[in-house]
Amino acid sequence: MNLLELTYNQFEILKEYLNSFNFSLDSLFILKISSAALFGSGLLYFLKIWNSYRFFKKLGIKNVDYKFLHGNFPELLEKKSNSNLLREWTQKYGKTYGYFEGHLPVMVTSDLDIIQEVFIKQYSNFSAKKRRLISPNDDHPSLNLINSTGVRWKRMRNIMNPTFSSAKIRELSPDLIKCTERLIEILDHEQEKSINITNFFKRFTMDSIWNCAFGVDANIQINRDNEYFVNCEKTFQIYAEKNLPILIGMYFHEFRALTFSVLNLMNKLMSKFVNIESRLPLFWFMNRVFKIVDKRKQDGIRKRDYLQLLIDAEGSTSGDINLKADSFSNVQLEKKMTIDEIKQNVTLFMFAGYETTSTMLSYSAHTLSKYQDEQKRLYDEIKEFFDSDNDAKIDSDSVQKLEYLDMFLKEVMRFYPIGPMTRRCTKKTNVKGINIPKDLVIAVDALSVHFDPDVWGPVDPKEFYPERFSKEFKRHPCAFMGFGAGPRNCIGMKFALVELKIALCKILLKYEFLPLTHEKVELEIFEMLLRIPKNGVSVTMKKRL
Repeated sequence: MNLLELTYNQFEILKEYLNSFNFSLDSLFILKISSAALFGSGLLYFLKIWNSYRFFKKLGIKNVDYKFLHGNFPELLEKKSNSNLLREWTQKYGKTYGYFEGHLPVMVTSDLDIIQEVFIKQYSNFSAKKRRLISPNDDHPSLNLINSTGVRWKRMRNIMNPTFSSAKIRELSPDLIKCTERLIEILDHEQEKSINITNFFKRFTMDSIWNCAFGVDANIQINRDNEYFVNCEKTFQIYAEKNLPILIGMYFHEFRALTFSVLNLMNKLMSKFVNIESRLPLFWFMNRVFKIVDKRKQDGIRKRDYLQLLIDAEGSTSGDINLKADSFSNVQLEKKMTIDEIKQNVTLFMFAGYETTSTMLSYSAHTLSKYQDEQKRLYDEIKEFFDSDNDAKIDSDSVQKLEYLDMFLKEVMRFYPIGPMTRRCTKKTNVKGINIPKDLVIAVDALSVHFDPDVWGPVDPKEFYPERFSKEFKRHPCAFMGFGAGPRNCIGMKFALVELKIALCKILLKYEFLPLTHEKVELEIFEMLLRIPKNGVSVTMKKRL
């Protein structure tokens, strides 16, 4: 008997044995096996969700009452302002507690010592921010500065820091002044009538960014239908919509990276058949930015802007070999960025600087209209320092010498903190007796911090009082969270403050904000990606005599 006959006989014996159990690999059997596997997987995932809701009990801290699967999303979506809801929960549950986004646990704190540990003392253990609802894994090569973690974040930050130095901002000062003067000319036609000044500030900040970041004068303030402005606005609006991918990210956070990959693949396939840019304004915007980067490189033109600094840092990098390093110490950081990182970070600068600065200007205009005595005091300081008939002395250096203006802006930011402040644990640790596991998100309840009478007294924190930022008051280093805290604070802080100060100085020397009518005294805040005035800020301006 040869080998082939032996193998055949063995197969027949096995077949008879299986048939004795009525076992057949038919379609019904495959369906049953698949159904059982699917049911088993679903059951395991169900048990995982159930176990997630025991998280804070195991941690030894209180948590907000929740609904199974939904967690606390119904309340968050109904409230329209996460920050206001966190403040209400803090009053009920104390300074440190937890809540659930779907079944994702988020720890909230307004305890300044815990915040200091997370943001400053142990910042290398919290070297990530909360993931977006649809986001790639931490090792994805396209992540920008805000969404990167650990060593990659440190490498990018080291490269970008010089862009926001005092010397660099001094170079960009003429561009900021040019854009501000355009704003003044436009406002000259809007005197003594109620205007939604937020729309003017949005165009101004975008105009400033295009000039300072890309060296491109896009004529955004004058051309109301400017395509860059229109598509940027559409992008922010889309983020407020709750479509299927967003819902998956909200309720099933484990599949965010998978959803991101599927969407990327679908977009690549769709782009072969339809104009994807017309459907997704973010793609339109990013493609335009990428073309600017490619053209700058191709033409070999050198400018003094943010983009040039990143282009100069282009190169192949092996820095991500140490991406999962436990700490930043003893890790060699190259001053190189890939072309994908350059493009992503240029786009980031556009979106991060556009809405935040225009919103702060809007809050400032509302405050000046509401508190006429504050407006007078601020105007008197500016008038005394600069000649109102010749404001040529206004630049990035001179505006830094106005002490009351600085205190005023910080008090506006205390009253109206703009963005959520979060950190994600990248290495398990202990913070003030709480065992923090890897990937736990820590969120700061900024409103509770900013309105804590024990921190901001003796003057009632509900009163607008800029002098509380004078040097005579010594406060906790994390009491003011206007730009975050620690090494991972807002990288564009200096640039934003200079832009705000130049704009307010020039505006107040030319115009006064008239008192608000009764119905406009309180602002309705809407929280999307940022805390913004729901319908913008309406003011009436009058030219000074």
